[in-house]
Amino acid sequence: MDYQPMNQVIDQGSSNKTETWYIAGAIVVIAVLALWYFYERQAPTAGTQPTAVEQAQTPSLSSGNTTADISADLNQIPDDSAALNQAEAASAQDVSGF
Repeated sequence: MDYQPMNQVIDQGSSNKTETWYIAGAIVVIAVLALWYFYERQAPTAGTQPTAVEQAQTPSLSSGNTTADISADLNQIPDDSAALNQAEAASAQDVSGF
């Protein structure tokens, strides 16, 4: 068996310093990624204009909060149930083909 003398000191300081640098580096990388994610996902600022797709798909809403205003806003939403029913029938037909 290989025994070390009792008075011999093992230097583990450099190992601990390396681990500390790795941990600090990992924390910095995580912080940078979190900030990037946060700033990329922010809502558009007030100065930006909606895209053509957003304008075509979103009807303008009334300015009031009364029941009549809300009902009028909800009536502006297009009824896509026929298209959804057609898509459902096509998927059911595709699935039954398996």
